[in-house]
Amino acid sequence: MTEKLTCPVCDRTEIETNICPNCETDLSTIKLLKELPQVEEKDNKKSQKLFIITLASVLIMGLLVGNLTGYFVSKNNFNNRLQAINQNKNQSTEVAKKSEAIKPELNWCGGFNYRVKSGDSLYMLGLRFYGDGDGWQLIFQANPTINNPQNLQIGQVILIPNLTELCQTNQSYMQR
Repeated sequence: MTEKLTCPVCDRTEIETNICPNCETDLSTIKLLKELPQVEEKDNKKSQKLFIITLASVLIMGLLVGNLTGYFVSKNNFNNRLQAINQNKNQSTEVAKKSEAIKPELNWCGGFNYRVKSGDSLYMLGLRFYGDGDGWQLIFQANPTINNPQNLQIGQVILIPNLTELCQTNQSYMQR
């Protein structure tokens, strides 16, 4: 005995053929679908739960592995940066000691205050104000608050001293 169908287009019931006599809709696909075995919802729910648990486990494992990897990589980067900072400190200290050892006796008188800007270095200031990068030594000598000649602080106010030749003519660098 064949199952009677209902037309989804015109809602006619009790149709025994593959074609709806009212609207001529082909019902063969609907008939085939009804003949397929039905899957029990219990099995479907079990497989859904298993899938969700598996997916959650994979995500948690991925997060753990990712976090652990990130931790060790960042710890390694931190140690490398710390080591580089310590090396730079040692090099800066050596440069400062060398500059103190070879510091010539430079003569100067008066001068003007200068506020350090981004990108400034004693060498560049010597080049700018004296026309020679070696003038950094004069600036360094005139500013005992500068601990490290390679580490000027932005906004720091330093003295740009006048050269002795300008002192004799009572001119400052700015008037030159």
